[in-house]
Amino acid sequence: MYEDLSQKINKLDGIISCKITGDHDIDEVHIIADKRRNPKKIVRDVETIILVNQNKDIDHKKISIAQYKYNDQKHDISRLEIISIFKENNKPICHYRLKINDQIIKGESNNSSDEPLIYKAANGMVSLLEKYIKLPGRIRVEHVFTTGLKNEIIVVQICLYNKYGMKDQLLGATFINQDLPLAVGKACLKALNRKIKGCY
Repeated sequence: MYEDLSQKINKLDGIISCKITGDHDIDEVHIIADKRRNPKKIVRDVETIILVNQNKDIDHKKISIAQYKYNDQKHDISRLEIISIFKENNKPICHYRLKINDQIIKGESNNSSDEPLIYKAANGMVSLLEKYIKLPGRIRVEHVFTTGLKNEIIVVQICLYNKYGMKDQLLGATFINQDLPLAVGKACLKALNRKIKGCY
């Protein structure tokens, strides 16, 4: 019910993951964050996100935060590859398995049925990369579309915003080859290839 709101909270600086419980009203907000930010500031940011998106105030006591030590040591990525990306049967969810050096990373997209598959696959891929890889800024999927005489090519446009607010536009494309989610993931990697500098 609160998938979109959770995704917006996940984009806040220092947030690793977020889970919101409740039916018509929010009962609790559970957050895992790193230790770079003061938890009071994280709570204030979460309160603001909820107020803006739900038009409701939330008691700060309903927001619980667990913090982990942030590892700021940089590592070069010698290998980054997609093992699999697929859409779950009868459910609007994409599943991801990546290999970063020798580590297997798994993740999944949101389960919103309103988001087109090509955007769902791209946004899920970008969220997974942001979670495990050090990038020089925040990345956002701007546009995903097919092209070619038979719409056999997928193109992903990604914007990277650095800490000064400047935008770098990145583009990746690949042939679909009858596997749309996998092709979208490959196009995302092609767009970000030169920007990946690795920390996970």
